[in-house]
Amino acid sequence: LSDRVVVLNYGEKLADGTPDEVRRNPDVIDAYLGASH
Repeated sequence: LSDRVVVLNYGEKLADGTPDEVRRNPDVIDAYLGASH
């Protein structure tokens, strides 16, 4: 569906890259799933 993804957290860019890169990014995981994941 998408070659590149940009993830925002409260209007700030948190990560960008391929969907696989972003999905594995620890900052994205922490922001969207919580630190316990």
